[in-house]
Amino acid sequence: MEHDGGETISDVSFPLGEGVSGRGRSTIYMSDEGEEAFYVPERRPSLDLGDGLRPMDTTHWHDVERAKSPVHSYNSVNSDTQFWPSDELDEETELSATRVQLERTESYSSGYSVDSDDCETRTRKSQDTAPKEEGPAVELPRPELIKNPDEKRHPALTVDFTFKAIRKTLEKLGKDDLRTFKITLWKRYPESFSSPPQGMDMVDLVDRLLECYDLEVALQLTKALLKDMGLKRLDAYLTDLCKKNEVRYELRDTLLRKYSWMCEGVAQQGEHKAFDSIFNELYITDRGNAGPNIEHEVRKIDKLSTNRKEEKRITCSQIFDPDVIYEKHVSHIVTNGIAGVGKSVAVQKFIMDWAEEREHNHVYFLFPLPFKELNLMLNLKISLLEIVHTLYPETKVLPTFECDEGKVMFICDGLDEYAHSLDFHRTETWCDSTEPAAMHVVVTNLIRGNLLPSSLLWIISRPLTSSRLPPESVHQVLEVRGFTNEQKEEYFRRRFQDPAQADKVIAHLTSCKTLHIMCHLPMFCCVVRDVFQHTFREKGPDAELPKGLTLMYTRLLLVHLHVRGARGSASRTPEEERDFLMNLGKLAFTMLEKNQMVIGKATWKDCGVDVAEAVTKSGLCIEFLIEQFVMYQERIQTFIHPTIQEYLAALYVFLTWRCMGQNVLQQPRNSKFSRMFKDPGLLDMYRSAIERSLQSPDGNLDVFLRFLLGMAQTANQELLQRFLPEMNKCSSASEETAAIIRKKIKENHYPDRNANLQCCLDELGVGAEAPRRSRSNSVKSH
Repeated sequence: MEHDGGETISDVSFPLGEGVSGRGRSTIYMSDEGEEAFYVPERRPSLDLGDGLRPMDTTHWHDVERAKSPVHSYNSVNSDTQFWPSDELDEETELSATRVQLERTESYSSGYSVDSDDCETRTRKSQDTAPKEEGPAVELPRPELIKNPDEKRHPALTVDFTFKAIRKTLEKLGKDDLRTFKITLWKRYPESFSSPPQGMDMVDLVDRLLECYDLEVALQLTKALLKDMGLKRLDAYLTDLCKKNEVRYELRDTLLRKYSWMCEGVAQQGEHKAFDSIFNELYITDRGNAGPNIEHEVRKIDKLSTNRKEEKRITCSQIFDPDVIYEKHVSHIVTNGIAGVGKSVAVQKFIMDWAEEREHNHVYFLFPLPFKELNLMLNLKISLLEIVHTLYPETKVLPTFECDEGKVMFICDGLDEYAHSLDFHRTETWCDSTEPAAMHVVVTNLIRGNLLPSSLLWIISRPLTSSRLPPESVHQVLEVRGFTNEQKEEYFRRRFQDPAQADKVIAHLTSCKTLHIMCHLPMFCCVVRDVFQHTFREKGPDAELPKGLTLMYTRLLLVHLHVRGARGSASRTPEEERDFLMNLGKLAFTMLEKNQMVIGKATWKDCGVDVAEAVTKSGLCIEFLIEQFVMYQERIQTFIHPTIQEYLAALYVFLTWRCMGQNVLQQPRNSKFSRMFKDPGLLDMYRSAIERSLQSPDGNLDVFLRFLLGMAQTANQELLQRFLPEMNKCSSASEETAAIIRKKIKENHYPDRNANLQCCLDELGVGAEAPRRSRSNSVKSH
């Protein structure tokens, strides 16, 4: 078309794109919602000015307000300029985007198409084609942009989560759906963008949403668009992500409240302490068949061959490491350890690290299922889902725990406490985590891997019970072995805030090798701490610390018996408990005389002690495997440490004399009056024990003698009171026994035993006259 000045104007030089192409006909344009929006009247005849003699008829003219200046993003175009920066936009997109620009300027007219003899005006036309008064365009209602001011934001809704949730949802869109999403976003919310979002990548797109809107609004907006696009499954997916995120937050909060405090030993009410303030790293290895710690101050004990491969030391944070899960395909781990070695502390550390988001972020849901709590549901027919809902009510809003955001993990602590036997050969298969079944069926199939097969399972147990699990259900075996020497020192420095007291305690333990060795057990460290703290409170910071062993071991024994009762074992009367200790002590004494550690099957029968009671319930013995021949393993049992065997043997000898008036160290007397004279009988027993110890090869009875001499001390008898007959306490005969020992030292017939005789004086609580030979030994690290 030629203008008056001879300039050629292209169709595309008009912002609406159809200003010229629409001439000569009446045109109606449709809005985004499908209603008639713009009306272009039919072309009028050109004005005839004639010869210029008549005035022009202007009665049909009316004033038209000039359109406002276009917004900043509105591009000026000419015949060779494209309005859209992206080549992907089609004609429909161009038209709708043009209408968006008009709405943003709130103008009923975008410009004029003018030639020498025509003027066209674009005017609004209502749905019924009736003229409408001029005014600003009315925005369609957008309820997803309305935020309830009274609604409190959930703490789990963070910028990081919202970004990841929206991005993860949009990444599930196909190429065409994503393009449609961006177009719809541009049409409905133009105020969010200075240019069309077609060229934006996913990160920029989500970033822009979070810059423009509150977190709640950004989520509502995304869900509204997905719903309008007919993508209801993605809308539900995003809703589910938000719900799971809230449950995860509340679950972490629950676990923090439950596990952030720690009770050591047999603590009294009010003695709980913050877990992180007293936690010590533990000695954990990647092999679960190390056998007992046989390090001994005097005896030379040959280590039993367990044919273990080279062990690898790991930390709590490395348990269920992602590399182990995905590269080695490990999903079921069993962790063993003797009583008091720190297994439950390792579990608590793992839970705390997850709850505080320090470690294990690849685990999305973590559900501790302690067997002592499962025991309370034994009589119920219940599903795995219902078990979790019962223990963690915040999870009831979830119909299932399966998710692709991370792993679901169950921690089953205390398998040896479970009150129902597990039969992996006869128990029915059960694969539905939402269908109820008997508790033992649910537990068995969880261990088999039939319930939530993609989940992670961590089982913690004492060795006897865990060794009964089917090999195909155990992908990795770990063993908690207590403290190394460095960790022992760290433990006592944390418990004694005064550095001078801590130095004194550590120096004292280093000088007493048996105490130092036994401190590989965290439970024994707790006993020693209590005794030493009591000494400092009673006698002041400069007090001399006790050197005796017997009192420490008696306290350890009582802790074991207390734990046995707390674990749900059948209660026993003091008489029944004494009979159990005497039978086990008799077994220990018989084996000690033969210098044996391994307990044979026939020996168990002869002493009348149940293996499960001694190994699993009391925790005083341990079971492990030795490989006698190729592909042949044998289960054997021993005491958890040689000094435990020696202590129980001494306890048996003392209780037999105290309760029955018999001295098992010599032939029984025929005198009818032997039981009337307790003190001479005790002194006779001590004298015979000293002689037998000095004559035993390689000092096999040396530590046994120390324990026996410490049994009759007043403080020790008070601890053992419930096992003793109701009569006056016997005299300890300390001075008379000390005189015998000093005489033996002076005679020096057994020079290599003098150091042990000095230790015997410590057990009696009397000072030594002869100068001590140093008992301080360098202790090598594990």
